[in-house]
Amino acid sequence: MAETRSSLEDLPKAGTDQHLASNVAAGHLALMPTWLPLDVASGPSYNSAGSGGDGISEGVISSNSLAVFMPSNAAIAGPHSGAEAFQGNDALINQHPTEMAGIGGNGGSGNVAIGSGDGVNHAGTGGNGLFYGGLVSTEVALFAPVNTAVAAGPGAEAHADQSNNALFLQGATQIGGMGGSGGDHNVAGHGPSMSPGTALTLTGDFYAGHGGDGYFVGTMVDVSIAIFSPINIAVGAAGGSAEAHQTNNVIFDQGAVQIAGIGGNGGGFNLSSDTIFTGSHAGGGGGDGSSTGSMVDVNFGYFHPINIAVPAGGTADAQQIDHVLYDQHALQLAGIAGHGGEGNLTDAHSALVNDILDFMHS
Repeated sequence: MAETRSSLEDLPKAGTDQHLASNVAAGHLALMPTWLPLDVASGPSYNSAGSGGDGISEGVISSNSLAVFMPSNAAIAGPHSGAEAFQGNDALINQHPTEMAGIGGNGGSGNVAIGSGDGVNHAGTGGNGLFYGGLVSTEVALFAPVNTAVAAGPGAEAHADQSNNALFLQGATQIGGMGGSGGDHNVAGHGPSMSPGTALTLTGDFYAGHGGDGYFVGTMVDVSIAIFSPINIAVGAAGGSAEAHQTNNVIFDQGAVQIAGIGGNGGGFNLSSDTIFTGSHAGGGGGDGSSTGSMVDVNFGYFHPINIAVPAGGTADAQQIDHVLYDQHALQLAGIAGHGGEGNLTDAHSALVNDILDFMHS
């Protein structure tokens, strides 16, 4: 008896659902109606106008500075002779590093972003800033001037004068994970040419002049070391006369500024508008600020003046005048959200009733 074989259409097909009833039912319960326009039924879109770019940094930024200032001045006179030595030194040592990473760009002004789907629409928003890693700065400064007057023998005269002015700038500026500020006079909304009622299907996010978020994960370390050790010596041997005068004016500025995880400020006079419930609307809002990790500032100042007069059978005069200013202040800011703008409008429900009526009559 001949066996009846199934036709090709009746054979099971690999990779397909064998429950035809389920397929039919699923067709009637499709989440996206087939009568919607093609541009609405497509996937989410992303529209951006005049928005700042994101800044992302991963790794370690390190700065190491070393400065040594050791001027030496000496007057040495033998028997029945005279010697004079005069020295003036002015030093400006700038060890102020600036380390910036993960900074989002600022948003522009006067931009319009029109979205037709359920994507994200940005107009003049600030970019996000993300930093992951470490910012390390070390500064070492040594200032050790030496002034010496030696009268060796009878009738010897030695005179040494030294004047030193030094300014050390060692404070570091470290900035990581900072969101860009939002722009002004921007508009984000949906297109005016959509079919009636379709606004109910939109779930897009609209941002106009919104400040970017700032994220910092890691460590900031600033170590400043300053050593000031002036030496002034006068030695008068038998029958000799020695004078050593030294004047030092020194400023050590070791103040550090460390800023991490700061949200950008929102712009002003921005409009974020649509007729949907589910989307997010932000007009001129400040960005979030988040900081996870540690901020360390270590300042070390060492002041050790030495003044010596040795009348070894003669006369010795050693005079030393020192003026020192240590500024070791630190400013540390972390995890601060941005300020909101002024004169902004967020409108999400103004035409909802009209959309519902149009949807029912369509």
